[in-house]
Amino acid sequence: MKDLSDKALFALVQDHDERAFAVLLERHSGLVYDLVYKRTRDDDDTKDILQDIFISLWNNREKIRIEESIYPYLHRSAKYAVIDLAIKNQRVTAYQSLLAKQDEPFCHPAETGLIASELQQQYEQEVARMPGTMQQIFRLSRDQQLSAREIALQLQISEQTVRNNITLALKKLRLSLGSDQLIVLLPLSLYISSALAVN
Repeated sequence: MKDLSDKALFALVQDHDERAFAVLLERHSGLVYDLVYKRTRDDDDTKDILQDIFISLWNNREKIRIEESIYPYLHRSAKYAVIDLAIKNQRVTAYQSLLAKQDEPFCHPAETGLIASELQQQYEQEVARMPGTMQQIFRLSRDQQLSAREIALQLQISEQTVRNNITLALKKLRLSLGSDQLIVLLPLSLYISSALAVN
């Protein structure tokens, strides 16, 4: 399978072939990592972007059209992801600068702790609202750090069902809490290489 072209591999990916996807991931993840890292100079940011790019590739595989190589698509995705990160960082820097100019600290330590507690409570409420299977999968993934394969074996469901539920759960949380809050509450410990592990 490793001898197949990107076009042939992606045709298999569009037929839900995870092994073909793993080959594409192995073939291009290093190049995309280097491309993003040259602009972010941050390993964690780069891994987060890499994860998002390949998750998006898998989730949108049926809509994506490629000519010969998948790399131009990955290059464009990386470019826009880096731009989005830069905009976000500029907003954070501007906010921190504004707080630094205040005569009084914006939040006293007690207030900061209260805000963190309320945010955690809101997060738990949102998780509790998830459908039963989605909630169970999400908690196994994020709280117990189980891989997609381990969860699938434990619940006797497919790995793709596990990944789909995790993606939907994160989407729900982003809509209700926002990405910035999730960064605090959910350090991204699951990367593509573990989530899509293939023996």
